Amino acid sequence: MRSTNTYNTGLFGRSQDATISNIGLTDVNITGHTWVGPLVGLAETTALTNCYATSGTVTGTTIVGGLVGYIYAPNSSSSSSITNSYSSVDNVTASTNYVGGLVGYVNYSSIRSSYSTGSVGVATISTSNRGGLVGFTGSGITITDSFYDNATSGQSDTGKGTGKTTAQMKTKATFTDNS
Repeated sequence: MRSTNTYNTGLFGRSQDATISNIGLTDVNITGHTWVGPLVGLAETTALTNCYATSGTVTGTTIVGGLVGYIYAPNSSSSSSITNSYSSVDNVTASTNYVGGLVGYVNYSSIRSSYSTGSVGVATISTSNRGGLVGFTGSGITITDSFYDNATSGQSDTGKGTGKTTAQMKTKATFTDNS
């Protein structure tokens, strides 16, 4: 826990032009201010694959996610991605803005075959700045085959992942691509 840290709080505070794969975190207890996530606080032009965070809490003021606080690329000619990853952190909370079960804020990035099942706590955040999977989507976003639990997250947002019931989140068919 680094509650006095101003920015970039996570196992990797900031990543740039990086590939992060096959990392799992359990029983996380992360507290920061801006760009807060158990795995990466701020991920720029970064590819995350087969990563997860389970149980515990993630708390911050703004741009807080259950796996990554903010994932982005600086423009449309580059990109970042999250693939085959998940968060089942018990509670993800932001006190002012941008909070999501998996990611707080996404820009010029893709999320594929990923999910979130934890509670997304909010204070006075507008519904457009919070979500079961992603808190806020900027430009150039693709979210494919990615889900969040409507009941456990307490969210019902659309266009930022697909909400499912708890029973559906426990069913293989939800995560099987039949196309």
